[in-house]
Amino acid sequence: MNDYSYNTRLEIPRLFYDSISNMPIEKCQVCNKKIVETDSEYLIEKVYRKNPVSGNMEVMFEYAICFACAVAFVNSYSAQSKENLHRYFNEHLAGNFTQCFNKPIRTELDVYDQLSNCAITGKKVSELEEYQIVGRFKGGFLKLEEPPFVIGSGSMDEVTDLLSNETINNMDDFTGRYLTGPPEFRDFFKSPRRRPVLI
Repeated sequence: MNDYSYNTRLEIPRLFYDSISNMPIEKCQVCNKKIVETDSEYLIEKVYRKNPVSGNMEVMFEYAICFACAVAFVNSYSAQSKENLHRYFNEHLAGNFTQCFNKPIRTELDVYDQLSNCAITGKKVSELEEYQIVGRFKGGFLKLEEPPFVIGSGSMDEVTDLLSNETINNMDDFTGRYLTGPPEFRDFFKSPRRRPVLI
C-alpha cells in the first residue's frame, strides 16, 4: 500500500477558485444548485490562453457543474462521440492516471505539480499557449481518486475532431446557454478554434 491511500481529498486549491472573486465557486453553472454547502459532487473546468500582448496566461472561461447536470449533458452525446472519446482517453490517459495513483497528493503544491504537464502529450504547461484544467470535487474538497489533469491545445483539437455533428450542436447549445463572457470569449467556441467542454 502506498502513502496516497489514506489521503483522498484536499481543500479546494486556489487554482480552482473563481478568477474574479478569488473565492471557491459556490453554484452549479447549469441548475444553480449550491454545491459547496450541500457537500455535492461536481466538476470544475477552467481554460487558460496566453495574452499575446502581455504574454500572461489568462482565464478564458471557467465553470462548475454538479454531477447530475454533468451526467445529463454527457448523455446528450451521440453514441459515436461516446465511443470515440472513450477509446481516445483510455488510450492516452490510462497510463498517466496509473502513475498518478502512485504519486501522493497531500498539499496544494502537489496539485500544481500534478498540473504542470499535459496529461496527453506530457508537454510542460509553461510551453503551451492554451490549456484546460479539470478537477472533481465534493463540497469544499478536491477528490483525489480521479486526480485533476491538464489538456493542451493540440490535444483539445484532437478531442474536437472526435465529436459528431450532433454532439457539437449539443455542445454549442450548452455553451451558448450557460457560458457567457466578452465577444472574444464567444469566438473560443467557434470554428476553427472550437474547444470541447471536458465534462
